[in-house]
This record gives sequence, structure tokens and C-alpha cells, in this order.
Amino acid sequence: MQISKRSPFDFAIIGTGISGACMAYHLDKLGKSVIVIEKDKIASGGSGAAGAFLSPKLASNSPYTKFINSSFEFSIKFYKENFPKFLKSNGILRILKSQDDIDKCRLYEDILPKNFTYLRADDIEMVKKDVSSFGGYFFKDGATIDSVGVIKEMLKVIDVVDSLHVESFDYINGYYEIGDIRAKGIVFCAGNSQDFKQLEYLGLKNIYGHRIDVKTATILPFHLHKSCSISASHDGLVHIGATHIPNYKYDKNRDYDVEVSRMIELAKSYLKFDGFEVKKVNFGVRNSSLDFFPTLGQIVDVKKTLEKYPYIKKGSKVPKEKYIYYPNLFVHAGLGARGFVLAPITSKILSEHICTHSNIPKRLETQRLFVKFAKKQKSGAPAPDVRDFTPLF
Repeated sequence: MQISKRSPFDFAIIGTGISGACMAYHLDKLGKSVIVIEKDKIASGGSGAAGAFLSPKLASNSPYTKFINSSFEFSIKFYKENFPKFLKSNGILRILKSQDDIDKCRLYEDILPKNFTYLRADDIEMVKKDVSSFGGYFFKDGATIDSVGVIKEMLKVIDVVDSLHVESFDYINGYYEIGDIRAKGIVFCAGNSQDFKQLEYLGLKNIYGHRIDVKTATILPFHLHKSCSISASHDGLVHIGATHIPNYKYDKNRDYDVEVSRMIELAKSYLKFDGFEVKKVNFGVRNSSLDFFPTLGQIVDVKKTLEKYPYIKKGSKVPKEKYIYYPNLFVHAGLGARGFVLAPITSKILSEHICTHSNIPKRLETQRLFVKFAKKQKSGAPAPDVRDFTPLF
């Protein structure tokens, strides 16, 4: 795309998924000049292939659940106020799987987002009875968002350069140089963050998912989730989505028919479809952190910090203010399967931190992962192999 402002920019953002789009949106609102760089086309990765379901988390009182549910409420308000035409607010039905799910949900109902109703199996029409035997929770504010549409709208007034694969950059006289582009700072928002060695210590893992666009005469008036999600009907289409392949190295030549078939069979086990024609299969990568929480903040220069404070490897504590950081190099990543829920609030937090030095919550900051990484250097222990990045409840 044509660049309307000549370098230098305040920030270059790498990645045009929902992470990069929200960062660009918030930094622009705070008065920063921004350029966004994409190695392919806008929203061509995991965000463009996402079902983009906006749904809360159930059956837990953990800090992660509380964070997801507060982010859910923030995201609904954010999209309604700023991008209402891209929001499909049909409500979402979360089907429960067992009596244990019912007991946990009832125990923790006080931390659920407002506007929900517990429905018994007899109250749930359309869904097959053997699937809905334990009932479900209907959230009136549950929604989907037009993933590509909302990203393009966010970037409408932002300079974007596509088809530029950033493999390296230089820092010269206070500016990062990426080809002809100069910027005072960089924010990494790419789904496949393993391209950048500066991010290795974060331990981000790739997780892949599908969205299957299906033409059907079935009219589903609400969004539905059990082990996969089905969108409400729109223009004769429903979208079936799931983020379901953790720790998998993408191979563009691999045949993913097995995973696609499994999702289709799940969807058909939930609903009786009147006609079922697969129009398109979408596939994309997201990244997730080892503790599930997003990762925000300035990037630690691991080599220089451990050279200066080698005893961190033995567990000694060093104040994070004393770590050595790459100048004006930030990351907004690890959103996992809930990118469209998490990106609005996390990008706001990071943008305000960059512009006003406000604090980033400890559970989200990059330093938490640096400490874990440093301790592993002493023991030589391999990084944990997390098998499931997508807790269904």
C-alpha cells in the first residue's frame, strides 16, 4: 500500500492480525504515528481464518477465568462503541458436558459476565437432545465479529505495507530501520513470533485452528459452543470454528482433512442441518504462552542481562527495572485462541504503558517469562511441552 507519511514513524508494528490492528488503533488514538508491516496480505494469517467468537469462560474461579471474562465484557463494549457494523450480537449458548460442569458453573456464577441464563435440556431447541442433556448457559452478549472486516476498518487510516517479510532490522542513531522504513520503536504482533530471535525466551507456542464456512438452509438464531463453535446463520452461511492443534509445526503441504472431518462431524452431532455444503476451509496460526496469559511489554535483552546478573539463573531476584532491554522494542502476543476477546484490552494496556508509563499487570508482563527462562538455563531442563492451549471451560 502507499505510505502517506514519510519515515520516520514513532512505531512500526509487525503483523496485521487482530493484535497488530488493535495496537495500531490505540497508538494512533494516543497520537503516535504508526506504520504496520505484513509479510502477506492484511489479516491473511490466524486472525483472518478465525471464527472470531466472543465468548466468556465457565466453571472456574481462577485468575485466568476472571481475566478472560473481564476482557470479554470490555471487548463487547469496545466493538459496540467503535465497530458496531462488524458485530453479530446473536448471543452464544455454551453447552455443558457433565453434571460436574453444572455444579462448577453454579458455584462460580457470581464471576460470570452479566446477562446470562441457565437453560435446561428441555429449554434448548434445535440442538440434539443427547448433546444438550446437561443444559447450557446462554449469554445474551455473546457474539462474533467479522474478523477481516473489523481489522481492515481499524487500519483504514493507518499506513500499511504488505508483502514485506521482516527477517532482520538495524538500530541506528535511535531508529530501527526495516528497508526504507525508519521508526523509533517496534511492536511485534505477528502470529508466528518464532521468526524473531529476540522473542525466544518468551517460549511462545504455535497453535493452529480452522474455520469452515458452510452453506445450509438451517437457520441457527444464536452462536453455539461445545467442543467446537458454530455461528448463527448469516446470508445462508454458518461458520464452524475451533483452535485445536497445539504444538504443531505448520506444513503447507500437509493434508488437514482429518481435522476438518472431525470438526464437521462434531457440528453435525450438535445440529440437524438442512443441507450442508462446505464453501471454504480457512486455516491459520496463533501463538500462546505457557501459562495461557497474554504477553505484553518491553523485550528483555537476555544475553546482556544474564551476563550482568548471572545469578538470576540460580534463582536470585533482580528488580525488573535493572534488566537490560532492547530500546523501544515491545511485544503484544500470546493471545491464543481468544484473540478477538483479548486484543482490545491488552493492546490498550500496552499502548498506555508505552505512552504514559502506566503499569502492566504482573501476570501479563514479559518479565515473568524471562525469570522462568533464566532458571532453565542453569538446570538445562527442556521447555515444558504444553499439550492443550485451549481450555474449553
